[in-house]
Amino acid sequence: MIFSLFALAITAAFFASSLILLNYGRQLGLRYRQQQAAESMAGLPAVEGAVFALVGLLIAFTVSGALHRFDERRQLVIQEANAVSTAYDRLDLFEGEVARNLQKRLKEYVSARIELYRMPHDFSLWDGAEVWSQEQQNKIQAFKTEVWKATVAVCPPTNFHPACPLAVSALGNVFDIARLRAGAAEKHPPHIVYVMLFGLGLGGSLLAGFGMAAAKARSWIHMVGFAATLAATLYVITDLEFPRLGLVRIDDFDHFLVDAYEQMRVRE
Repeated sequence: MIFSLFALAITAAFFASSLILLNYGRQLGLRYRQQQAAESMAGLPAVEGAVFALVGLLIAFTVSGALHRFDERRQLVIQEANAVSTAYDRLDLFEGEVARNLQKRLKEYVSARIELYRMPHDFSLWDGAEVWSQEQQNKIQAFKTEVWKATVAVCPPTNFHPACPLAVSALGNVFDIARLRAGAAEKHPPHIVYVMLFGLGLGGSLLAGFGMAAAKARSWIHMVGFAATLAATLYVITDLEFPRLGLVRIDDFDHFLVDAYEQMRVRE
């Protein structure tokens, strides 16, 4: 809820500021024309074109980066599902009760991971990051420690078991991908990029309004359309960066990990 309000507030503030600057820029343009007594503004279109090109490039690269990170987060969900399935299969290489005990601990770990992403979480305005349940993270860490220690315990250096290197490496991969998912959730552009995007967007609005002085009548359709387009783009970029809080979400991909867990339960 905090994130949604934050994103909408930023979008609304940009939209209103853009409209104000469009109108103010038009007034500046009209005043400039009256003072210069000129029908055209020679040389100014080159400056406007450079600023608009910079705004377009920044938006293009920011959207492209957001989409790339969005896809990366989805891929990591699939990779974790594959990793836990592989680890579960390799733990089955141990005999009888040992295999069942290790697999049970792994299932508890996976169940806790699924629950973490199902639980509602918050958004920190100060840090600009998602805030996950610390209690659930501690629970996951406890299950992780249990399954790892139990696996190491059945693989003493003096009594080599052929399944040990396969099981240990598979479990290590499971934990590595979990850490990669946590890192991917915190991977965002530097704040200065958002400041530049916001500032250049407003600067472009001022210049666009200045250029609109060439028309005698004010066109609210163009002004509202220009401001709304930039504001909507800014909202989409922000939404893509936090795909578990906004409208664009990756929750649908969680079924891969859930399916892997259900397959473990079927094989009990």
